[in-house]
This record gives sequence, C-alpha cells and structure tokens, in this order.
Amino acid sequence: MAPVKAATLTALQSAILIEEHGLEIYLKFARNTRDEFGKNMFIQLALDENAHRLILEKEISKRVEGKKAQVSEFPPNVFAKIIPIIPDKTKRRAGKSGVGQIDALKTALEMEQKTEDYFLKQAASTDDKSVKQIFIKLAEWEDVHFQILQAELDAITETGFWFDLPEFRMDGKF
Repeated sequence: MAPVKAATLTALQSAILIEEHGLEIYLKFARNTRDEFGKNMFIQLALDENAHRLILEKEISKRVEGKKAQVSEFPPNVFAKIIPIIPDKTKRRAGKSGVGQIDALKTALEMEQKTEDYFLKQAASTDDKSVKQIFIKLAEWEDVHFQILQAELDAITETGFWFDLPEFRMDGKF
C-alpha cells in the first residue's frame, strides 16, 4: 500500500477541527435558543457535525494503520429526509424568537457556506478518490444544513418564502 500523503492527513485533520468547531457553535446556539424548534434544529446540526467528525477520524485511523482506502459509510442525513415535508410552520413556530436567534442563524449560514466551500476546495485538490468522495459528501451535507437554516431564518423573519418557494401570491391564488 502506498504511504499516506501528508497533505491528505492535513486536510482530514483540518476538516475534523472544522467539524468540532461547528459542534461547539451549534450546542452554544441550542443552549441560547428559546424556540423549541430552533433548539432542536441546532441540536440535530450538532449531532451531524459530530457524525462528520467521527467519519473523518475513522478515515485517518484506516490510513495510518495502512488499511485499504475505501469510501466511508455516511449515515443518512436527517434534514435531507425532512426538507420537502416539514410540518405546518404555524405549529413549529409556536414560540417567540428573539434577535439572538436571528443572529445565530445568520452566523450558522455563513459558517455552513464557508465549510461547504472548504470541502469542495479540498475535494478538487486531492487525487485520492476516497478522500475526494468524503469531501464531496461532506459538502453536500453542509448544503443541506444551509438550506434548513435559511428556511428557519425565512420563517422567523417572515420573508414570504419557504425553501425558496413563495408562501403566498399577490393575486390571492395559492
């Protein structure tokens, strides 16, 4: 088996640090969010970040131990399952949301976009097929996180959009 490239290990280790940071941020946001749906959303995002970290750690261990590289198995993304079928917003928006939650959502959106960009850059810069696939999959997860955060922000700020779809039409037709 070919030796592990230092650049590959560095990229995977950097990704672990990014996921750990995301985990910490989302747990902080969950603690500070009064809205039950928002709190649960941030907790699920933290769980996803932890799952990403574990996948990356497993990948590093396999490579250091000299085991054959293969694409890691990703658990199903909870948010990807619910995006098209989130229940009635009036039920999930029962709690009042403060400016703090809006700021948290904006920060989380920026973090998810930067993380997705980082993963796509890492995927493009590696010639290791399994690492490339890991980074592409992680970028896809970050995009789903971005979509769910944007939908929550749109709901709180009442923009009239839900997952980029207008919630109402000016002509009164639905």
